[in-house]
Amino acid sequence: MFEIINFKLFRMKKIFFIALLFPIIGLSQYVDMWHFSVPFDETKIYEATEKEWFAKVMSKAAQNKLINGWAMARRVGKDEKNVKYITWIAFGDIESRKRAYNSIGKYFDETSKQLFTPKLSELGRNKWGSYVVGKSNLYFDDFMSAPAGINVKYSVHNLAMSSDAKNFSNQQKRIWLPFFKNLVKSNQTKQKNWGVARRLNPRGHKHGWNVMTVDGYETLDDIFESINSDIPGISNLDLKPIIDSAPNGWVEQIIWEIIVRVNSKGEIIN
Repeated sequence: MFEIINFKLFRMKKIFFIALLFPIIGLSQYVDMWHFSVPFDETKIYEATEKEWFAKVMSKAAQNKLINGWAMARRVGKDEKNVKYITWIAFGDIESRKRAYNSIGKYFDETSKQLFTPKLSELGRNKWGSYVVGKSNLYFDDFMSAPAGINVKYSVHNLAMSSDAKNFSNQQKRIWLPFFKNLVKSNQTKQKNWGVARRLNPRGHKHGWNVMTVDGYETLDDIFESINSDIPGISNLDLKPIIDSAPNGWVEQIIWEIIVRVNSKGEIIN
């Protein structure tokens, strides 16, 4: 879910939640997440490249069963110089990931001949690498997708450091997932999906986090309303195992606006 459990405030009997979303994945699978930092005056061409070129490439890859989905998102809020973006690609397993990276190049060549914007592929090839500031390899232990017909537009990443990442994930699935399912079933939450993941690479304390939960919402207002609202039945839930699995709480919670995505059928959704 897009939960923010503030562990210090939990000791004071207060619990807060924030939501994050990966709308393209389901159940257990591998995800490669790329991090970008783009100068303000180059954001227009960067977003055009992702929408007009990369999205079409990933659409072909999904149609040919090489990937389970792809998305590009822009961070809500900005720093002084650059705009932060992420893209992520979902794979069913390690072998699928290998096949995708070995085969996807031909789709870049094919789609570059069909672009509406002249020289967009050339600009993309020349500039894309200069925007990359990092990459994370994730494994989603579970993911509850949004109901059919729901277009999740905002994703919140709740990042934490755990001494036992697998236990963190297990406790989230054991305690929070069934609770969240009941909230959705009874229409008591604005949140539309939830997932829990471990970061496989890079690892170590210097990187700040190794586990994350994700939650999806349709609007930014839904996120803020959820943060400021009490969660029905939360007082009956034993959250101590979750708290103990990441005793320092969330390192950071980040809201992302999804600009364009490709689902498992290869459909491009703006």
